[in-house]
Amino acid sequence: MIPFVMGLFFLLSMAVTFLFPVILTGAEGAVESLTGSTFSQLAASSPGLGNYIYYLIRILAIFSAGLGAFLAVVSATAYRKREVWAWYLIWVVPVLFLLDAVNDYYAFRYVDVSSVVIALILVAGLLLPYRKFFPSKYIDERLSV
Repeated sequence: MIPFVMGLFFLLSMAVTFLFPVILTGAEGAVESLTGSTFSQLAASSPGLGNYIYYLIRILAIFSAGLGAFLAVVSATAYRKREVWAWYLIWVVPVLFLLDAVNDYYAFRYVDVSSVVIALILVAGLLLPYRKFFPSKYIDERLSV
C-alpha cells in the first residue's frame, strides 16, 4: 500500500508542477544558493534564463510523474501479487531519493530532509512485507540450489 500511495502522490504533485511551474517547488532556494541571486533577479536580468529554469522544472516534473506512475502501476499489479521481481524493482525509487539527498549535500551543503523521509517511508514499505515475498521455505529452496 505504501509504494502505491507514494506513487500516486508523486504523479499528482508533479502533474501540478508541470501545469504550474511558477510554483518552483522549492527551487528558489536552490537557484539562490547556486547563483547568489534570487530567481526574480535572474528572471528580470535574463528572461531567457528564467524560461530555461521553468523548462527544467517542467522536465523534472515529467520524469517525476513518470516515476510516480511506474511506482503506482507496479505496486498495484505485480507487487500486490507478491512477485519477487517487483519487490526488487521498487528498490530503485528509494535509492533515487537517497541519491538526490547526496546530490543536495554536495551542491548545497545541506540534506533535503524530505528526500530522506520519502526514502525511509518507501524502505519501510518494502521491508514490512519482506516475509510475504520471501517466506523461509522460499529462502531455503534458493540456498539449496
